[in-house]
Order: sequence, then structure tokens, then C-alpha cells
Amino acid sequence: MAANNDSLDHNIDPARKYSVKNPMNRNNFTCNFCSKVTKGGASRMKEHLAGGFTNVLACQKCPDHIRKEVRDYMKQKQQMKESIQMVSRMQDFDDYYGDGEEEDCVEVTGKRGEGSSKQPPRKKPKQKGPMDMFFTPKAEDALKGRKDGKGGKQQTINDVCRKELRAKARREIAKWFYDAAIPFNAATYDSFHIMGKAIGLFGPGMNPPSMYELRVPLLKKEVATIQEKMVDHKTEWAQKGCSIMSDGWRDSVVQKDIINFLVNSPRGSVFVKSMDVSEVSKDANLLVGVLDDMVQEVGESNVIQVITDNTSAYVKAVYLL
Repeated sequence: MAANNDSLDHNIDPARKYSVKNPMNRNNFTCNFCSKVTKGGASRMKEHLAGGFTNVLACQKCPDHIRKEVRDYMKQKQQMKESIQMVSRMQDFDDYYGDGEEEDCVEVTGKRGEGSSKQPPRKKPKQKGPMDMFFTPKAEDALKGRKDGKGGKQQTINDVCRKELRAKARREIAKWFYDAAIPFNAATYDSFHIMGKAIGLFGPGMNPPSMYELRVPLLKKEVATIQEKMVDHKTEWAQKGCSIMSDGWRDSVVQKDIINFLVNSPRGSVFVKSMDVSEVSKDANLLVGVLDDMVQEVGESNVIQVITDNTSAYVKAVYLL
């Protein structure tokens, strides 16, 4: 749809309402209040009326309500410009969220003598709906596909953000590591990369979980998920047998002897629990009771062997067991 830009600007642009444009030079405007001529188009005249700009002297006769109107107009235009720039930066999101629909070509009519041109069609951004949760790939699957080299091109941060946005995101992630004193090797965990993929698949506007959500509902869900997985492992123990592995170590901070118990089977190794054995670690007769309780918990008929440290107390305890 074509529009007369001159008449439209004249109705909404304060520079055109409170000054006169030189018909011989379209960049020169004469102020209606102080008759000063500015050179630099409508923007320079607005700076003259608003005041506070180093490029031009402020109008000393401009009423306060007019000055406020001009400043509000300039602020609104700046916000609109920043919004357009942000939309332009996020155009790469259309590759993932777009539905393939395109707008018709829009004919833009310029000023007299400049003719017209056509802008290339643009994809309409797709709003996510309830059905998207069934078709959006899982972050775990996307990460697995990238590792296996399958599934074609994977969605990465570089696919949805330009380099400067990715650089900013990396800096913010690093700051969080530093603020929370998180060990750097945490970045090598698969769960860390899956988290990043999940945030990327959600898109802009992702709000992180609160401390309460981390402590209560999300923790309970994760415990329930682990317990569901343990059912499959316990079935494997009963069918094919398993090995109990104990890893003893000393916590130098609290000065306690700890045992970590794991169970291994053809399905894999799982952590079961940790115990404080500070009072029994040196006594084989007491230590055998701890090992026996673990055997009973796993199932005596399921346990093929018990693997422990080679200290004398553990060796004797396993012999007694």
C-alpha cells in the first residue's frame, strides 16, 4: 500500500509542525519560535527544539510543553529503532520457528521522482502453540544426534543468534560460574549441554527456575525419575546378577570415613548410597554388618560378588561375609 510520506510526517513530526522547511534546500529548517535556521534535516531541528544536544544550540523561546512533546517523540522513535534492530537480530529464529508462510511483496513508493521498488518476501514468525511440545525435538535427542553424527544439522546457538549475541550469552554463563563458585569441569557434563540446548529450543523469554522450584518440585520430580530408572536396574539384577562395589574415602574437611556403595550389572553401574563408617571402618566385625546390610538391600540371591578396598579390615570383613 502506497502512502504520502510528506503529509504523514507533517502530521506527526514536531519538527515539521514547529518549523518551516526551505523549499530550495530540503535539509534547512527555520524555527517558528526563534527564527533560527538549522542545517541537517528534521532531526537537527528536533534537537534544536528539545535542547541538550551538542550539535545545535537549544531554542530559548520554545515553550516547555512543546519541548516535552519533542523529547517524547524522539524517545519513542529511538525505542522503535531499537525494537526494529532487535527483530532484525532475531531473524535467524525464523529458520526454526517459521512455518514456511510468506508475505506478499510490498510495494514501497518513494518521494516524487524516486519511483518505486519491491521488497523481497519475508517469512512470518510462527507463534508456538500446544502442539509444538509434541514436535519440538528433545534436548537429549538433539545432543545425542550431534555426538553420533546423525540426524542432519543440529540446532545450535550459532543457528539462532548472531556472533555478538552468542558472545554475550557465553559471558553471562561464565559470570554465573564465577559468582556461584562452580567448578569449571561442570561444563563437561552432558547435563550442562542438554540444559543449554533446552533453553535454545524454548527461545527468547525463558525465565530460569526459582530457588523454591529447585529445592522442592523439580527435585521431587528428578528423584521420581531416578526411582523409575532403578526399577529397570533391579529387574536386571534379579535376572543376570550384580556386583556390589564399595569405595571408601576420608573427608578431610569433616574428618569422617565415608563409603560409597554402587551396584554394577550388564545394564550399567548405579550409585545406591553413602554411609558414615568412621566408627566401624577399622573393625572388621563391625564392618561386616554394614556390608551384610547392603547385600540384603540389593538381594542376597542377586549378588554375585562384593568388591571392596584391599585394607586389612575390609579383607577380613569380606571373608566373614
